[in-house]
Amino acid sequence: MAKARKALIIFIVFAACVLVALALTFLIPWLGAKTGFSPDAALDIVCAAPGEYTLSWPEAEGALDYRVRVETGGGEAGEFDVQGLSAPLSGIAEGEGVKISVTPLGRWRVLGGEFLRPGSGAIEASLTLTALEIPEVEYTVDEYARTLTARVHGESGLHYELRLDSPGGEEVLVRSGGTLSVSFGEDGALPMPEYGEELRFLVRAVEPLERCTLTGEAGEALALSREDLLPGEISLVREELGDNHYAFTWNEAKGEGYEVQRSVDGQWQTVASVGRDGEREYLTGMLPSCTEQAYRVISVGGEIAEGGQFASEPGVSVFRTGLESLYCTIWPLTELAFYTEPDFDSEQLGSIPAATMLSVLGEENGLFRVRYSGQYGYIDSNYCLINLPEYMGDLLSYNITNSYSSLYAVHGYEIPEVTGEVVLGYEHVQLAEGVYLAPYLYPCCEKLYNAANAAIEQGYRLKIYDSYRPNMATKDIYEKAELIADEPVPELDIYGEVPEELPELAEGEALTYVRLWTEGNYGLPNFLAKGGSMHNMGIALDLTLESLDGEELEMQSDMHDLSVYSIISRNNSEAQTLDSIMKGAGFGGLTSEWWHFQDNETRQALGLNMYMWNGVSAEGWTADDTGWRYRRADGSFVTGEAEIGGVSYDFGDSGYCELWQDGGIVPEEAVGAAQDA
Repeated sequence: MAKARKALIIFIVFAACVLVALALTFLIPWLGAKTGFSPDAALDIVCAAPGEYTLSWPEAEGALDYRVRVETGGGEAGEFDVQGLSAPLSGIAEGEGVKISVTPLGRWRVLGGEFLRPGSGAIEASLTLTALEIPEVEYTVDEYARTLTARVHGESGLHYELRLDSPGGEEVLVRSGGTLSVSFGEDGALPMPEYGEELRFLVRAVEPLERCTLTGEAGEALALSREDLLPGEISLVREELGDNHYAFTWNEAKGEGYEVQRSVDGQWQTVASVGRDGEREYLTGMLPSCTEQAYRVISVGGEIAEGGQFASEPGVSVFRTGLESLYCTIWPLTELAFYTEPDFDSEQLGSIPAATMLSVLGEENGLFRVRYSGQYGYIDSNYCLINLPEYMGDLLSYNITNSYSSLYAVHGYEIPEVTGEVVLGYEHVQLAEGVYLAPYLYPCCEKLYNAANAAIEQGYRLKIYDSYRPNMATKDIYEKAELIADEPVPELDIYGEVPEELPELAEGEALTYVRLWTEGNYGLPNFLAKGGSMHNMGIALDLTLESLDGEELEMQSDMHDLSVYSIISRNNSEAQTLDSIMKGAGFGGLTSEWWHFQDNETRQALGLNMYMWNGVSAEGWTADDTGWRYRRADGSFVTGEAEIGGVSYDFGDSGYCELWQDGGIVPEEAVGAAQDA
């Protein structure tokens, strides 16, 4: 009996376990099939054509299927299941009332069978299907703001929706009473279309109802491409990167690409081409010091861009580069110590002779970094002449007449072997027609820079006729002028005329050269230094004024007229303007020459007492951002294969050779032989 009771208990427990297991087998999948709409879910009924509607609804959590029930005002009802989020509605007469419900369905599987479980929160709506107006739409595109605006002219009281029509269905972008806008780009509601892609937009009238929105037929659609959202003009932005390097960036614009152009001698030259998908940036590399630059960007097949910073005309960025000594040509005024570091207390590598042509590779602590005799080191910048056309750029203009046809004369009367000749020591100063070397002591340049800018502010430009003058030239000119001091002047001057202004002569007195430079306390030494000149120190300038168009102002005498007609007590208004500009910048002058100005403060500060004898030359190794080139005395550069200092180099067609490596560290033997040349 006890055994039977025990067996019964075991059976009952087993049966209970089986029943629980069976219940769980059905219950767990059934519970997992639970679905439901959110409480604020609503239906959307869109009119595709008169009498044809599309019903859509939001996705319910966990649902793959939905049961749609449609009951008309006549009592007819239809029910069907749908996979997806929309279903067509047909066979419903215009103006007929309907009741529509959508119920989410969850799927559950058990014992190989699949069942549907109706979810909770079915969306139910009652309405009368009526055709809403087809809106009349005016589309506008703001290319600068990258926005699309649709203005609807329709019935008052209705709402309208701007929709994006894509293969996956219509996406509502914005709903409003009449003006609908959407923006594109990083900060916009939509990304910019890709090139070749078209986005299709349309507007529909909508009538909000309880848990349902009735949407009418679409108005005229608009297809929009990327180009439609781009402006036809370009806004150019310039950024200074330092050391006269600049970056230009610009906005995306219509067209097939872009060309970056630079003005060269008044003509636009293309310096870079950028594809429409390319990075809209251009790096200039190092631009020449203190020069006016003009750049523009145009779109290929488009229009010249609207100007950026400092634009003087549409599409052009005009600016002046800063003062930059890097890569300028320099010459030591005297023999200079050659230091290993930018420190006057560092070890010396030796010395560099006066008038040696060097290229500036850097500037630190008042010293220039240079390469000389195969070594890199530093020299005192205070005692270096720097080439003004490279350093001061087009702030100044130049006409170093001593290098091709000297103007030295005595009130128009020639000085034999000087007037119209190349002055001794100036043989290598003219590099090409209108291109000259103009050495000037580096510490004096600050005053000259200020004077040049002051002149430009007044509508003028300083024009330099002489800067550094070799001591050999000073002595040679003086000696040749002194030889003719007591000789009578020629019958006619160098212009084939008799000067209008001449001194009064006693009866029977002949007009001699000395008579033209002697008056009161004036004599030949007032116009020509006999032993040494401030020009020999590189601290003096002979210069005049010209208009910004290049027309020279008329002074009371010619440039380098060595006569009392050039003394500053005779200054006309133009010469007085020059005097005011130069002395306002801190220069001193000479009472005997309206054109002469010198930096006495720098001379005193440096204790200058040397007169450099030799002339200068441009010949030697010169560097830039690209590398090293060898420049001849006439300013031209060596190309192809050439031997320099006993070493063979291949300069190629570009004129550059393999000296610039690893930031300036180059083979000792190559650099040494090249520099020694």
